[in-house]
Amino acid sequence: MKLLVISDTHDIELSDYSYLRKIAKEYEVEQIIHCGDILLKHVSGELFGGLPVICALVGVEQSTDPAYIKKCPDNWQFTVSEKRFVSLLDGTKAYVGHMRPWDAFMKTEAEFDTILANLRIKFDGLRWVFGGHMHVQVLHQGSLVSLVNGGSFGNAINNTYEFAVIDTVSEDIIFSRILPGKPDKRQEWSLGVISDSLDVSYRDESFWHKLAHELTEHGVKHIIHCGNLALGDIGHEELKDFTVYFAVRPDQLGDFRKLENIPHNWKLISSDKLDEGGVVDITVGDYKYRFYVQLDLGLKFVLKSDLDMNSVATEIRRQHPETEFLLCGFTHQAVYFEGEQVVTINPGDVVTDHSYAIITLPRREILFSRVPYDTLPPL
Repeated sequence: MKLLVISDTHDIELSDYSYLRKIAKEYEVEQIIHCGDILLKHVSGELFGGLPVICALVGVEQSTDPAYIKKCPDNWQFTVSEKRFVSLLDGTKAYVGHMRPWDAFMKTEAEFDTILANLRIKFDGLRWVFGGHMHVQVLHQGSLVSLVNGGSFGNAINNTYEFAVIDTVSEDIIFSRILPGKPDKRQEWSLGVISDSLDVSYRDESFWHKLAHELTEHGVKHIIHCGNLALGDIGHEELKDFTVYFAVRPDQLGDFRKLENIPHNWKLISSDKLDEGGVVDITVGDYKYRFYVQLDLGLKFVLKSDLDMNSVATEIRRQHPETEFLLCGFTHQAVYFEGEQVVTINPGDVVTDHSYAIITLPRREILFSRVPYDTLPPL
């Protein structure tokens, strides 16, 4: 089932909902999650294209206002404080609230993982936690419970209309946006991001073939591998049609220098100190995009809040001007935080989850997905 996740529509006009209906049709959405800060005049089945809606009411004022209940369409459901747990149309269990992303913003990733775990204990089988309030897009992906903030549909960063679309079966997550003003004339292109592939070639010998197929289907021509790459996979034949930027760990550097005949499409991410990250500049048309790659930042971010992550990313931008994306790895969980100046992405773990991310520019659409596993062999 496809879900459309939005929030914070308190600053948009009634006419802006035509964009929401267009998005819902384009992505074949079956249910809408509204994570709060909706105006009473926006409670309308027509505005939401007649789709079923689960909407969080915010604060005592909204939660106790009989006007919301009176105006509630038949296929809508409101959640209020202490009653945020719901079942989606396909039976998937979710928490639909407003303020939860604030916990992620102020607490460390490890502390927030505990919050998610406690919510699952309280509501057995919980898979998704939806929230808004921050007016930025956020993903904290857990093995059992994941937090998604689709951003603000109106008055988000750069005045965009942000949203997320989730496939509850494949668990693909797309973070996207409608850009203001005239269409961006820069050439559209897509970048694949992976990390921590280590011994995946032994665990799943078809992985690289399947990854190449998935990325090709999405029009990807460039790949950034954030590190923890087996040296034997450098120059892999399955990736011959991509330009691959890759990082090696400092302890791999001696053996890496002994490698011969590395294909020209494989490019080492270099810096004075490899364990302190490096810059990747990719020019498409006449515009240069800058990515900063540091594998172990993912591990360091476990002990930091989203606020701290944003401070780290801003400092990296100060040291490396024009950096738009900070890419990292080293942890099992995928993480996405849309900072004021820099977007931070950890695509997740290839070995454990076959995870990858795709960044489509210049509209900054971010896809988090997984390469499918082969079926079990016959007994």
